[in-house]
This record gives sequence, structure tokens and C-alpha cells, in this order.
Amino acid sequence: MTAALCKQSHPDRPHHPGKEPANRIPPAAFPARYANPFSVVGIDLDTRSFILIAIPGILLGSRSAAADKVTYDDHILPLFQQSCLNCHNPDKAKGGLDLSTFSGAMKGGSGGKIAEPGDAGSKLIAVVLQTSEPKMPPEGDKLGADQINLLKAWIEGGLLETKSSAARKPTKPKFDTALTSAPDAKPDGPPPMPEHVLLEPPQLASRAASVHAIASSPWAPLLAVTGQRQVLLFDTNSLELTGILPFPEGDPVSLAFTPNARYLIVGGGVPGKSGVTVTFDVVTGERMLVAGKEFDSVLAADLKPDLSMIATGSPSRLIKIWKSEDGSQLHSIKKHTEWVTAVDFSPDGILLATGDRNGGVWVWEADSAGEFHTLRAHQAAITATAFRADSNLLASASEDGTVRFWEMNGGTEVKKIDAHPGGVLAFAWTRDGSFITSGRDRVVKLWKPDFTLLREFKEQPDLPIAVAFDSEGKRAFAADYRGQITVWDVASGNPAGSFDANPPPIAQRLTSLREEIRKHPEAVATAEGAANTAKQKLGEARKALADAEAALNQSREIHAAAGKGRQEIERRLAALNQQLPPKKEQAAQSRAKLDAVTAEVTAKRAAIAAVDQRIATADQEAQAAAAELKRLEDELAKARAENRNDALVGLEAGIGAQRPKSEAATTALEQIRSERAREVAALAEIEARQKAATEETVKLNAEVAALSKDAETLPATLAGATQAAAAAEAKVKEREVAVPPARDAVPPIEKAANDSAAALEQTKQRLPWLQDRERHWTAAEVNAQAIKARVAAELQNTEAESLVAEFEELAKSVDGQLVALAPVRQALADLDAKHAALIKTDPPTDPKTLTDSEAALAAARKNLADLEAKLTASSAELAEAKAKVDGTLPAAQALLTQAEDLKARYLALRAAK
Repeated sequence: MTAALCKQSHPDRPHHPGKEPANRIPPAAFPARYANPFSVVGIDLDTRSFILIAIPGILLGSRSAAADKVTYDDHILPLFQQSCLNCHNPDKAKGGLDLSTFSGAMKGGSGGKIAEPGDAGSKLIAVVLQTSEPKMPPEGDKLGADQINLLKAWIEGGLLETKSSAARKPTKPKFDTALTSAPDAKPDGPPPMPEHVLLEPPQLASRAASVHAIASSPWAPLLAVTGQRQVLLFDTNSLELTGILPFPEGDPVSLAFTPNARYLIVGGGVPGKSGVTVTFDVVTGERMLVAGKEFDSVLAADLKPDLSMIATGSPSRLIKIWKSEDGSQLHSIKKHTEWVTAVDFSPDGILLATGDRNGGVWVWEADSAGEFHTLRAHQAAITATAFRADSNLLASASEDGTVRFWEMNGGTEVKKIDAHPGGVLAFAWTRDGSFITSGRDRVVKLWKPDFTLLREFKEQPDLPIAVAFDSEGKRAFAADYRGQITVWDVASGNPAGSFDANPPPIAQRLTSLREEIRKHPEAVATAEGAANTAKQKLGEARKALADAEAALNQSREIHAAAGKGRQEIERRLAALNQQLPPKKEQAAQSRAKLDAVTAEVTAKRAAIAAVDQRIATADQEAQAAAAELKRLEDELAKARAENRNDALVGLEAGIGAQRPKSEAATTALEQIRSERAREVAALAEIEARQKAATEETVKLNAEVAALSKDAETLPATLAGATQAAAAAEAKVKEREVAVPPARDAVPPIEKAANDSAAALEQTKQRLPWLQDRERHWTAAEVNAQAIKARVAAELQNTEAESLVAEFEELAKSVDGQLVALAPVRQALADLDAKHAALIKTDPPTDPKTLTDSEAALAAARKNLADLEAKLTASSAELAEAKAKVDGTLPAAQALLTQAEDLKARYLALRAAK
């Protein structure tokens, strides 16, 4: 159900018990005609001792004007005489009920009181409306509307006996069904949480029983859990017990919060015998409304979001709708073919969904009870019907293992989840559309709004038969068949705690707390010793780890150095093995190259020598040709000088022939000389190459010699380095083996030390908490005593009220007898005078007349004696009634005073916190 703003105010009842004024009615004596009803028999009755005390919530207050009053004497007795007294009179008194007198009507019958002041839903109204068994009258037509309205007016007017009577104050608070805002809106102010509610379990058991249902407040951190003839209220944050709601009608089976989170409707009873729903105010713990009385346990119940009606389901197979205002029945729907196991109003209050043990699911119009949808799909019992917060989607969970989701416009199935093999046992929504399920597979599952699985909690210790989220959807709760409630954090999936549905009595809690407080110094000393020991062990473990790690690091450094040296040698050896053969080859090649170059030098030098020889020959030839040319030129010059013309031609011809020869010889010589220059240059290049080859050969030979030397020494060096590295590695392994145990030893010891330190701190801080808890439970114990005393005062006052009513009835009887006695005495006096006159008559009266007169006189005297004897007996009975009233009223006042004193003490203890 969605939430609704519904601030319930009760102007006739304070919000905080224990702070209300006494509100007593001013003392008033009994009516004047009963001022001294025993005067005729010499009994003195002080009417001042019969002042009615007014216990808040029980006794009487003034009502409307006398002209508007409906009274027992003037209106109700005539109605009873017409329709009821044939069966409910002093002679028959069927069901132990006598309606012929006001006191009898107030006492009720074997089934308890038939009417409560101000409660139009009293049993009397239910039976005459014929919405509850036994239907009255059992035969013929039921009472007319005017007669029923008269009964309602009498009840609402305070059950007046006469116009001068004081109206009785309602014995239970009025359940205000008016809403002040939308049902789905969050209420203003802090969320409703229990205040001054009973914490003493009225029912104690050796172990927790199976939890039938759990329900989470829509706005407050409050979880309701069914127990044995009680409902337990727990804070969803602290998981502490915050209140207990007694359910003496039997075992509670179903739970549902109202949208504003202020009220909790509880359904249950005794299987096969009786059932009922009780609506509690979770703030005060008061029973606000009792409705839906059945002849079998109520299996499912819900309150309409506007608080106007209650729906119940039971083994009767009927869905019953009850009016919240007076508890009267509005509708009875006969459609289901099996026990009705699920009931849920839609958050908008328009629809009502119900499910049965045969898999049937129906949706009804809430106000008219008209059929809206028939949802057929499930193959086994329905374990839950639940509307989503928007009222558009209905979930139905079943023992067939599925959860089905139905849209409400057309009633079609939009999603089916095979949630739990073997059967779904419970289902619950959050406001954001997430949901939680549990099943016979002993698994609890959390689902996202898109119907995908968020996470699951497997292997629960027992069947998880009830589930819920907290008001914020942050925690998930599951209750199992053993009465254990397990809590998880929704975001992380981690366990968040657990508790059970069988809280210990307050006295046991206080005994444990006080014993722990007494032993607290010893506990602190023990915790300090443990913390110091753990701290010392942690230091030793850390030192052992540090030593082991230091030794390991040292060994690793040595091993690393050895390994590095070995690797260097291996690198060098590997490089040597790679370098030496090619280096030798290079040296050989270099030597061959040198030899070749040397051969070239030798050849080139021989070639130059040959060229030199050729130069010499060519030089000789050139010189000879030049000398011949010069000779011829000289001869030509001489011949010219001598003018030997005949010789000139020959000489010029000779010179012309000789000059080419001389030039050719010179040219040949120059060419040979050029050739020699080239050969010399070539020799220089070859010699340079020879020199380079020689240098390279020398270098390579040196390198080969060095490498060859290393090749001889490095293997031995490598063997030594390998041996050293192996020894270092063995040492590392030895010390590596020692480190993990030392390292592994630290975390548990560190955890133990931290735990010990935390335990010490927690132990130190526990004392204030223990003292606070002791104050809390001491206050709770006093409050329980105050509540018990108040209940006892109410019972005692009810008894006193009944005794006063009986006394008034007896006083009226004595008054009537006194009135009836006067004419009898007068008649006797008249008969006595008449008889005396007959005796004195002259002539004497006929003997028969005297005999008849004497007989009449004797009869009158006997009648008077009988009436006086009856008056004496009635007077004695009235005196006895007075004594009872005298004893009961002070006791009731004493109990009330005790309750008020205890309440004040309780509030003082609470304030001391």
C-alpha cells in the first residue's frame, strides 16, 4: 500500500500517555430517591462513598442535553421487550445475557460485553445488523433501521440508564478514518515510531516460534513481526525491540501498515475457532479498532488507503469487507473455491486483489466489491498478492514456483518469473519497483525493477516464509520457520545482523545488564591484558617478519650480484665463442691479404725495375737521336755558314728525317717515365695497403691471442660464478621459505591485536551503553508495571461500574418495595380495624364473617411479613452491594493512583537519559 498523510488527532485523548490530566468527573451523589433506601430497616447509607471515579479512557463524562438523550429506561428497554426479552431474561438468559435490567445489559453475557460506550461497532450492533454471529433476532426479520439507529444513538450517547445518569466515556479511542492528504504522500513531520509502548512480552516461550508474517512501515524505520499471541516492533536500523502489541485473540498471521505508517492492522486468531483483525496505533500501542470477527483465524487482512474499510480472507473462502468506522460488515464476496490466503488494496484505493489456496486470483472494485479481473494462470496456492506503488502492476506469488505480474488496464500478464523451484513463499515490493522473494528452495532473492535478478542469498538455515524491505529499500529482511529474522544490506549483499521473534522478559534483560555492569571493571582489565599481550605478539611477529625479509633481501642482493657476475662471464664467453672463430678467420684473411699485397709490392717493384731499364735504353736512344739531330743541325748551320748549298739539301733532308726520330725517342722516353710514375704511384698505393694489412694483421693476431687466452681461462671462471650463484640461490630459497610463514603470521596476529584493541575500547565504551540500556529497560519495566496497573485499574473500575449499576438496580428495587409496602400496611391496618369493628358489633357478627375476616387478616399479615422479609433480604443484599462498592472503588482509585505514579516515574527515567 502507498502512504497517506493522515494525522490522527484525538482531542479526548492525549498523545503522550502519562501526561494527561486526571480528567475526573466532579463528585456526584446518587439520585435523591436513593439517598437512604434502608431507612425503613434502620440501615444508614452514606451516599458520599459512592462517588464515581473517572479513570481516563474508561469512566464517564457529561453528554448532550437531557432532551436529546437516548436512555435505557425510556428507549432501549421497550425495544428489548419487543424483540429480545423472550430469550434474554432472568429465567432464560441465553448466552448468559439478561437484557431485562440495565445492570444485566451492562454486564453482558458469556461472550463478554455487548456494548462499549461510543463504539458503534460494538457486538450488539453487529448482531442486530446480522453481520456477525449469532444473528439477532435468530428468527424473523431483523430490526428496522430506526431501531438500529436508536441502539447506535444509545451507545454513542454513553449508554445512559436514565436522563439524569452520567454518560460513560468511551473505553477505547476512536479510530479516525479521515484523511488529510493524498494516500501516496509522505506524512509531515518525523515518521511514526513507538513511544512509551509496552516492551514486556506478555507471552513467553522456551524458543521462538515460526514467524507467520513481517511488514515494514512505509515511512518509518520500523519492522513488525508476528510472535506468539503478540506482534513485535523492531527498529530496522538498530534491530532493537521498540514495542510489543499484545494479541490475546490468538496467533497473529497477517500484518499490514496503513499508508501514513501510523497504524498497523493485525489479522489472526485461533484456527477453527475464532478470528479477528485489530488495528493498533504504533506510536501509543493502543488498540484502535477491532473488526472482522470470524469463526476461524483471519489469514489475510488489509486496510484501504483512505482508512475507510478493511478486507479479510479466511478459511471460510469468503472475502469480507468491513467498515472501519464501526466495524460493521459491508460486503461478503463468495467467489473463491479455497481458503483466501492473500488480500491487498491497491495504493490508490481503487482495487482489491485476493488470492486463494487453489491458485485463484481475483481483482475487485474496492468500493462496490464488483468483480474487475479474473487472473487465471497459477497452478498452486497463492502466497501473496501485492500491488506496485503506482497501482498499475499486480504481483501474484504462488506455490507453483512462479511470480506473475499483471497490468490492471486489461488484466493481462506482462511478465512471469520462475523464481523458486518448489514454491514461492513470500513477496514484497519497494517504492522504486524492486522486489524480494523467498521460496521452498531456501533461497532469498533480490530483484531489480526490470525483473532481473540483483543477487541471491542461498542455503538459508530454514524455510524463509516472510520477507520485507525497510522503508528506504536499503535493507532486506527474511524470517524463517524457526522464528529467526536475518538482515542483509541491499547494496553490498553483506549480512547486517539477525534477531529472533522471542524476546526475553525485561527482568532477564536487567539481570544480564546489571551482572555485566558489575563485572565491567574485571572485563576491562581482562580486555587490557588481552590487548597488551596481542600488541606484544604483534611486535614480535612484525620483528620476525622484518628480520626474515631483511635476510631475504640480503640473500637476494648477493644472489643478484652472483647472477650478474655469472651472466657477465657467460656473456663474455658467449661473445668470445662468437668472436674468436671469425676473428681467427679475419686474421688468416688479413695475413693472406698481406701476403698478396706483399707479392703485389714485389711484382710492382720488379715492374718498376723493368721500366727503369726501359727508361735507360730509351734515354740512350733519345740522347743518341738528339745528338744526331744536333750534329745534323750543327752541320747544317756550318754548311750555311760555309754556303755549301749542295750540302744544305741533304742536311735539311737528314734533319727533317732525324727530328721526328728524336722527338719520337723523347716522347717514348717521356711515356716510359710516365708509366714509371704510374707504377711508382701504384706501388705507393700497394705499399699503403701493405702497411694497412700489416697493421690489421698485427692487430688481429693480438686480438686472437687475447681471445684465445680468455677462451682458456673463462670456463673455469664461469664454473666458479655458477657455483656461487647456485649457493646464493639456495640461500634465497631457504630464506624465501621462512618469509611467508612470518608474513602469514602477521595478519591474524595484527587482526587479533586490532580486535583486542577494539574490544578494549568497546569494553571501555560499553559501560555507558550498558548503563543507558539499564536505564532504558528499567524505564521499560516501570512502564510495563504502569501499563499493567492501568489495565488493572480499568478492570477494577469496570467491575466497580458494574457493581454501582447493580447497586442502583437493587436500590431501585428496594425503593419499589418500600413504595409497594405502604399500601400493604395500610390495607392490613384497614383489615385490622374492620375486624375489630366486626368483633364489637352488636348483635354479634356472623361467625363465618368473622372467620373470613380473620383469614383475610392472617393472609394480609402473612403478605406483609413476606414483603417485609423480602425487603429485609433486599436491604441485606443492598448492604452487601454497598460493601462491595465500598471495597472496589477505593481499590480502583488506588490502582489508578499507582498507575499514574508509575507513569510519572517512567517518564522521569526517560527524561533522565
